[in-house]
Amino acid sequence: MDRFGVVLLALVGATALFQTAQAIMFGLEPNTQKCLKDDMQGNQIVAGEYEVTGAPGQKINYVVRDSKGHIMSQKEDISKGKFTFTSEMYDTFEICFISQVPPTHRGVNQEVSLDIKKGIETKSYEGVSAEEER
Repeated sequence: MDRFGVVLLALVGATALFQTAQAIMFGLEPNTQKCLKDDMQGNQIVAGEYEVTGAPGQKINYVVRDSKGHIMSQKEDISKGKFTFTSEMYDTFEICFISQVPPTHRGVNQEVSLDIKKGIETKSYEGVSAEEER
């Protein structure tokens, strides 16, 4: 293998090793929920940032649970914010966004953007817990 091939292989390997951030955007219909699952390593920090388009009279909640159903993070009536939690062991976590529209309102779809980072990628999220409590 020539020098270029070795450098390219090392670059691809390093990118795969450190690429733990996942960003997604999706539509959430009125009075529905959408859940996403992902794996986490033991003793790993998971940090997320979300933003929801506003719709008068509607609210969206989120909840993060591990595979045993334990709540890792949750918040009601969200619009924009951050969350963090630490896993105790290798597990799968699920984050669900739940739309709630009162029967007196006609609901509209809302866009949800979610950016999740794990492990070393969370370094840019220092101070999230302090912001979350405000």
